Amino acid sequence: MSYMRWGLVVVVLATVACSSGPGAEAPDPAASAGTPAERGSRLESRRVAAAPVVDGDGRDQAWASAPELTVHVGEVYLEESGKTPVCLKSVYTATHVFFLIRWSDTTADTTHKTWVWDEVSGRYGAGGDREDVLALALELAGPFDAKMLSGVEAVWDVWQWKAARTDPAGYAMDKTHSYTAAKPGGKAKEFEVRGDPARTMWIARPEDEGDSPQRSQPAPEARGADRVPQYVPGVPSGSAADVRAKGRWVEGQWTVELSRRLDTGHPDDAVLSPGSARKMAVAVFDRAEHIHHRVSEVIELSLVDGARR
Repeated sequence: MSYMRWGLVVVVLATVACSSGPGAEAPDPAASAGTPAERGSRLESRRVAAAPVVDGDGRDQAWASAPELTVHVGEVYLEESGKTPVCLKSVYTATHVFFLIRWSDTTADTTHKTWVWDEVSGRYGAGGDREDVLALALELAGPFDAKMLSGVEAVWDVWQWKAARTDPAGYAMDKTHSYTAAKPGGKAKEFEVRGDPARTMWIARPEDEGDSPQRSQPAPEARGADRVPQYVPGVPSGSAADVRAKGRWVEGQWTVELSRRLDTGHPDDAVLSPGSARKMAVAVFDRAEHIHHRVSEVIELSLVDGARR
């Protein structure tokens, strides 16, 4: 079976208490009335005068009255009983959009492939530790259905917050996912289309232009500490520095805040504007490396202006 990669493998986690979670403000009863199915998968982003601080805390006044949407991350191709509740809020200012995303995870995994000294070989090797990850995808071009092997030609704008590789720098990795029937130029992989093995799709996942917030360092040649980080904070630049992000794990729950300019001016980023709507999806990943097609349903992100709210 072929496996795709939004970033890392999604697993089913414990139930999540969103508005009542650690560091959360009291929920807006009007915004949270009804079940997620009754409300529909529409995330309403409201304009605020003061921007929240992107620190993973989630107690800024800007979030207090923001409507909350709960989606369920699970296997999109196979029947499966357990799914992960993920809770989302969004607000925007005159220049930036912000997301607050919460989900339960019994452990905070904040290291990734640490260099570990091996006495037998007399050298360092990559350890089995894997980080927690959040991925957010926005439609950029073509139809958006959140299924990576659907056979639909499209381009996504993808943000990846990684607990070990990008969080220390205070950013998310900014990428595009390009799905094409014909082989593109540059690095890409070919996969069978789900349900139609006679068809294949090419998927390219380049990072946006500029220096990445993710930086690796080689294993030391001489023995030092038993464990040495393989990844250290980078200093992003250009379009790769578009998405600010910070996470905080408290009492079995991750809270991640992200922000980006509504219009970065870069062609590899989705443009957002008041009064507009755009399709998106989210996925959460618990200490593993390859995604097994686990993602939320398609969400409609709607930036509501003051007159239409």
